This record gives sequence, C-alpha cells and structure tokens, in this order.
Amino acid sequence: MTVRGQIVGLAHGRGDVAEFLRRAGVAGPAEDIRLDDPRLVEWRGGSLDDWPMPSA
Repeated sequence: MTVRGQIVGLAHGRGDVAEFLRRAGVAGPAEDIRLDDPRLVEWRGGSLDDWPMPSA
C-alpha cells in the first residue's frame, strides 16, 4: 500500500488499509475511515467490494 507516494506496507484486508491511513495521519480513527471515499483511497486492480469484511 502506498500513502502519499511512500510504501507503507502490505494490506491484507480493509482493517489494514484503514490502519495504514490512520498511522500516516491521513484519517482519524480506523473505524471511522470511509474506504469508499475516492478522495481518500484509489483502488487499483479491484475495488473495496473485492476485500471481505473483517470477521467479528
């Protein structure tokens, strides 16, 4: 995953994407991040729907 041109890690699910954005200071708490916001996330080779929801 890349944030502002920097490789920040390998995301294995939605939670990883949100956490990387939070750590980079791009967004607030991970549970509040809208991964379907195109101003925040540019999905390549798929979409948010391709990532399963985390198990409870």
